[in-house]
Amino acid sequence: MDVRLIEAASEIGAGTRGTSMGMSALRVAAWKNGSELFGHAEESILHDENDVLYEDDKDSPNAHHIDGLIRFESDLAYEVYKYLRNNVFPIVIGGDHSIAIGSVSGTKMAFPNERIGVVWIDAHADLHSPWTTPSGNVHGMPLALLMNIEMKGQNRPKMFTLDVWDRLRKIGSSGPKVLPQDLVFIGLRDFEEAEKAIIEEHKIKVITVADLRKKGAKAAVAETLAHLSTCDKIHVSFDVDSLDPTISVGTGTPVPDGLFLDEARELLTGFCAEPKTVTLDVVEINPALDTGNAMAENVLTVLEPLFPILRSR
Repeated sequence: MDVRLIEAASEIGAGTRGTSMGMSALRVAAWKNGSELFGHAEESILHDENDVLYEDDKDSPNAHHIDGLIRFESDLAYEVYKYLRNNVFPIVIGGDHSIAIGSVSGTKMAFPNERIGVVWIDAHADLHSPWTTPSGNVHGMPLALLMNIEMKGQNRPKMFTLDVWDRLRKIGSSGPKVLPQDLVFIGLRDFEEAEKAIIEEHKIKVITVADLRKKGAKAAVAETLAHLSTCDKIHVSFDVDSLDPTISVGTGTPVPDGLFLDEARELLTGFCAEPKTVTLDVVEINPALDTGNAMAENVLTVLEPLFPILRSR
């Protein structure tokens, strides 16, 4: 199977600047360490809409700069769709985690009549919406949008925000892209009450870091795949803040007690060996917050083993 790297350098959804440099940081790490990561696959570089970050955001305080996201996510969805339809495996390098709106929508576009399972390897639940968000940062909202779950909260979003939110939900198709029973969290450990309520109401499966340590990463992969056995395709979304901050602080929202590199490596190699897995996101590498590009260098060691696995499928 061929592999395509897609640079999705959008940082519109984050509250801290710098994730647009994630792919560049990986390139620097590859050059420094003699890695052939970027020789393994063709690359696509999407035009970003990060210029909107310089604009006044008074129209959408509960979903900052959401107007720039609609253009970017639509382009990313089509890019993912295009490669999947040609039996190419897209690895989408972010950017912040709001890019999953486009990448998961693109996966669903490619397989409109099939159930899409999502493995969300992340410290955060990303289940907020404009009604509940404490920050207004859209990288905390992609799963609520993709599942079309909106819990009413303390915020009163403006009509402009709700109109663009609805347009984002309809990228590729108008219904939910993912069902709650087809979502698995791994490494989740930082979330608000509104998100906890959604997890409990819909009985969404969560494998904590403690769970994973107890049973081992291979068993966590097997348990996840068993839970998603009725899904036809699987989309894996890997946020580097799932990693423990002792590995690197090069991400905008580090949370203690995270995954170690060998655990992340075992998770991603396990999921990429599964024929149902068709797309991978890697998000929230932020060299602007890092020292010595440590996060990119560490994540490089997680990504490198994936290419021979994917190519041999």
